[in-house]
Amino acid sequence: MLFPKVLLLLFSLSFLFCTESNKQLTTPQETLALLKEIKSEAIVLGSGEKEIYSFIDPYCSMSKMYLKQLYKNKKRMFKKYKVYLYLYELKRKNSAQMIKNIYSADNSLLMLKEVMVNGESVELEEVDDIQIDEKMAKIETFSKKIGVFKRPFIISNGKAK
Repeated sequence: MLFPKVLLLLFSLSFLFCTESNKQLTTPQETLALLKEIKSEAIVLGSGEKEIYSFIDPYCSMSKMYLKQLYKNKKRMFKKYKVYLYLYELKRKNSAQMIKNIYSADNSLLMLKEVMVNGESVELEEVDDIQIDEKMAKIETFSKKIGVFKRPFIISNGKAK
């Protein structure tokens, strides 16, 4: 069962890139209540009954590895889990424009996969869309409330992993 070991390694390594407070700021119950408020802002993978919420940055190497592992095991993962992906910029990565391009794409999930899993280059366009700006602001506000301090930041049962 290699997948859980690889996922655990990714989680462990992601702590090397911690910033801000380095801990979840809300209880699991508070976190789950807040997640309901932004559920509609997510890019969703899978159709399983168990829910996982992940905050990722398209330019973050750890986020890319995380997404690649999800797709590598997609038959099992997407059947068992519903993964809510929130694009949340790591300021040092300057990925806001890429995030806007992904959200504005006709198929956000496809573009996300092309960029993060397949490593394809994308010509970025200037995106001036108030709805996308509001979505990004909403995700950022939530992230600060619960203390998202790394990417990927993964929540299961209201607890950060």
